[in-house]
Amino acid sequence: MQPAGVIAALAALIAANETYSVLDCVCWHFNNVLVSDSISELSHVEDLIGWDYCVNEDWPLGFTMCDSPEQPLTVRSAARRLAARLWGSGLPPPPAGGAGEGGWCAGVLAQLRPLTWRQTAKVLEELDCLIADDCIDSRCVPRLNNMEWNMTTLQADDLRHHILSQSAHAVRRIRRAMAGRVRCERRRHFQVNWWNKSVRRLPSCAELQAHVVAFRERHSSYWRDLAQLLSLGATQTSQLLVPLAFERMGNHASDQQLHGWIKDMERVKDMLRTKLTGWVQDLQFVRKQVEHYEVEEDKDGPGDLILRRPLLSERLLGYQPWNLSSDDDFSALCKERQPEASQMFSLADDLYAFHRVYWATTAEYIDSVYVDSLKIVDEEWQLEDRSHDTLSVGTDCVQLLVNALDHPTCPLEDLPLEAVKQREQCREQLWDDVVQRSPHIPVTSYLAYTQRINVNLCLLAWMAVNSYSICQDVPFSMIQSVHDARCYFESPDDQSCLQSNATDAICSVSRAILLLKCRDFSSIRISQNCTFTNSVSGLYHSSRSVLYQKVTEQTLNYKNSLNNATLKYKEFKIDSLKPLEISFVLVNIIFRFSTAGVYLYLPQLRNLPGKIFLSFQITCITQILCSEVVYRMAGVPDLPTAVLIDSALTLLSCIWLNSFCYQMYACVRHLRLPDQLLPAELSQLFCREVLCVFIPWSIVCVAAVALEKTSKYYLIYSRIVVLAGISLSVAFNLVCLGLIGYMYLRTRCSMRQLKIVDNKKFASKKQCLFMSVKAIIISGTGIIIRIGFHQAQGIAQLVYYMHLVTMVQGPVLFVCFVCNGTTLPILKNRILLWWNPTNIPAGLELCSAAERNLARRNNEQSPFSESSL
Repeated sequence: MQPAGVIAALAALIAANETYSVLDCVCWHFNNVLVSDSISELSHVEDLIGWDYCVNEDWPLGFTMCDSPEQPLTVRSAARRLAARLWGSGLPPPPAGGAGEGGWCAGVLAQLRPLTWRQTAKVLEELDCLIADDCIDSRCVPRLNNMEWNMTTLQADDLRHHILSQSAHAVRRIRRAMAGRVRCERRRHFQVNWWNKSVRRLPSCAELQAHVVAFRERHSSYWRDLAQLLSLGATQTSQLLVPLAFERMGNHASDQQLHGWIKDMERVKDMLRTKLTGWVQDLQFVRKQVEHYEVEEDKDGPGDLILRRPLLSERLLGYQPWNLSSDDDFSALCKERQPEASQMFSLADDLYAFHRVYWATTAEYIDSVYVDSLKIVDEEWQLEDRSHDTLSVGTDCVQLLVNALDHPTCPLEDLPLEAVKQREQCREQLWDDVVQRSPHIPVTSYLAYTQRINVNLCLLAWMAVNSYSICQDVPFSMIQSVHDARCYFESPDDQSCLQSNATDAICSVSRAILLLKCRDFSSIRISQNCTFTNSVSGLYHSSRSVLYQKVTEQTLNYKNSLNNATLKYKEFKIDSLKPLEISFVLVNIIFRFSTAGVYLYLPQLRNLPGKIFLSFQITCITQILCSEVVYRMAGVPDLPTAVLIDSALTLLSCIWLNSFCYQMYACVRHLRLPDQLLPAELSQLFCREVLCVFIPWSIVCVAAVALEKTSKYYLIYSRIVVLAGISLSVAFNLVCLGLIGYMYLRTRCSMRQLKIVDNKKFASKKQCLFMSVKAIIISGTGIIIRIGFHQAQGIAQLVYYMHLVTMVQGPVLFVCFVCNGTTLPILKNRILLWWNPTNIPAGLELCSAAERNLARRNNEQSPFSESSL
């Protein structure tokens, strides 16, 4: 019979019988011959078909990549183990009448045996394309999709073995169809290429254009077929998980244990399905992109073609992760809940590796086929390395990411609905923050530090897409991720080009950023000059780059370094230091109230600088009560409003210091002490000072509130306005203190020129220390240091310690402004008068000698009178 007749007969048989009856019969016959060691009974046709379709079905595993790292080799070993297990289940017997004497299977074999080598090659070529088309029509897949496994179905051995055999056989047929489709495309491509090279003349423009159109259609058809086969394979592969796992580990469990075991296996199955869904999405995207590939004539080589691939092409498939989970930590996490968790995840990893190796090698192989016949030019993404970029994001989301890494949960456990919603809200909030592109928001208070934090973009991406993080349920589609990242970077004002929704966008973009634009954070390496080998088709050489992940030890070190970098954001408010914080806050409040009480009590301190300093103390007390007491204990108002109040009061305290420093400068300049002011003049000047303080403070606060409440995109501008006001205020203080120092030095120099010499020192060491601390407090430099320290935001714990240090300002103010040589003696004498009003200390005598004599006489007559009575 002619090859065309054989193909027609095969097509008729396949159309008349379910699934792959013909090839099943051929392989059943071939395997029986091998078992009986009667290989000599096979004709060269049977031998070639048998080795091509029945033995070497794991042909992708026969490829070798030079300089292959440890991890992909481990993945390939797992894929080989699973393939051997699936293929070892044996083919089901051929349909009734198929293998018997005179059956249609024997008839097909009888038709194949007389074929020559050339005819056999033609049969194989047609058969490769035919079996792929037949499988795409779902004839190779049994109708067992979405099988619900329960205790009854799993414990029914006959049903379970039947379904497992059917599913394994379906996976085998899909892999055979995939391999056939690749070989079909390779043969078709080489035929066109040989025709092009065999022509003695250069092709005309019309011939070249027709060749380009044919190639594009064929290429699009190829990836469309692979996407459909992959979708079938993903469904069947995930269906294999539960029955395979039961036969390995679940058949000895009690009914109660089995119920929980099935629930856990369904969760692992969902994880596997999520990963495989990403693969399906990637091939579907490739299929759509292939239609827009540009093919043009090579100007340097007339008659040759250049294939210009866009960024979103099949080359991105190599960035798909090699493992279902990052490491074996899931097994350790779930050990208490499920003792067999390690075997569960191991089997799921094997299934994913089996799937990953087949489809990744398929893309690599067909890519290498085109290399020698087409010049492939890939589009480069013109975007610089993003390893050092920073973003300002909400600390609540960062805290959630850090907690997920520091205290990971077993993925088999049911998360509370509140936790699920919190993760989704966090993904939306993070994406909203990333879209704002705020590189750095100034921190004007510790409360602001707990609201916003500046995070490295690449580290944030790793924190978001880590295996333990908030993106576990989002399918990993590499092509969609790159598309979304490109939209994010190249269309900052138009996010409508995103293919991911607002909830999943942060996961999608973070994966692309991390893999492609973060050199310091990437675990992907590139190997050059690799050779691919196929045992069936012979040796095929191709020099190209291959992507792979770091080897195991380096990967662990890499992840440990990222974990350490992440955990520095741990606990923006440390619970273990809460008692210490409360103690510091109470001490600060007590001493500030004490300082304010002293200034209210002593008449000598009720001058203009004293009233200004008292206003400064009252402002600081109000700030502490609002931020450290009302907000932290009562939780009101909301955090953004609390940050506004805290920043505004910080600015007001700085402006009070401006007024205080100016009064110091005015007193020194005019040589007029504050005590020389009359009460009416004092009240008038203080009212004017209050007006001068509140006018600029109100302007800055209104501007900041208007910016922040108008739009969250203006948050950075509102913080800049407040920070600029604080900085200008501190600068004014430093200028005033500098002028005071200049006038002192000038006066001292003038006295020396006038030969005026005084043996008295300017001040003792203790007084110099007190004045230095006073100068720092009055200048507001401590506020700038605190704010500057918060800007660094390097380690949350140190920032928290800095916050505790600021609580010591109350005692320091009391010591410097009350416990000095002027105020403390007056306060001591006033307190002593409470205990003994008759004991008048020196310096507090009454105004005239007559009054002093009268008081002394009354003191002397009192005991005499008492005794006479």
